Amino acid sequence: MQFPGRSSLAILILTLLAAPASSATLTVLTPASAAPGVAALAKQFTQQTGIPVTVAGGSRGKIFAALKAGGPADVVILPTGDLAQLPTVTGMTPLGHIAVGVGVKAGASVPDVSTPEKFRAALLAARGVAYADPSAGTSAGPVIDRMLSGPDFKGVKRVPVQGLAVTALTSGRADIALQMVPELMANKDVALAGPVPDLYGASVDFAGGIATASLDAVNAQAFLSFITAPAAVPVWKVRGVTLMGAIP
Repeated sequence: MQFPGRSSLAILILTLLAAPASSATLTVLTPASAAPGVAALAKQFTQQTGIPVTVAGGSRGKIFAALKAGGPADVVILPTGDLAQLPTVTGMTPLGHIAVGVGVKAGASVPDVSTPEKFRAALLAARGVAYADPSAGTSAGPVIDRMLSGPDFKGVKRVPVQGLAVTALTSGRADIALQMVPELMANKDVALAGPVPDLYGASVDFAGGIATASLDAVNAQAFLSFITAPAAVPVWKVRGVTLMGAIP
């Protein structure tokens, strides 16, 4: 099946607006780091088309399990490498970059991480730097582990966590947590110091695709085109995601 490209978005939306509102609900599976942006854009899509959208998913493991179990799915959003491995998803469309951020416990002194030098100094001065254990199957864990294994970070006290890195802040095991920016932004108990400087490449590329089990592939593609259109850039940006091809 050939899906329409991004240039056909306006025609798709006009067609959907002209047709009776569908009673079917689109189900979008997305990891937590992309969920705030997806939810905001899903609301706009429903307002414009009348098509309800359910945003579900959670961890990478939960999304894989849901697809394996044959649960409802129309659009799937995952790190590009993960999505490429799924035979149950087609029409992969690049979405954007999500950076790893630096978080501290709310109320604590927020370090300046605006340059590579200041970022390194903050990590070296920390009692502990928490991040997702790379063996836990998260997308950010291996990226952070590779960065911290470099010579610039020799001497950093690393605290791998089975779960969310920020849990080490509340337990006192660490005073800095490295986690995806949108996840830090959404946590009221955490202060975001900023993203990891670009020099270290600490980000994850995400993409979206259409589940082969989708019962409404046309509207699923319309939604995927909607969330990757230029008009979606500011919605993603304020939620910590740089849309592919957008100016940072």
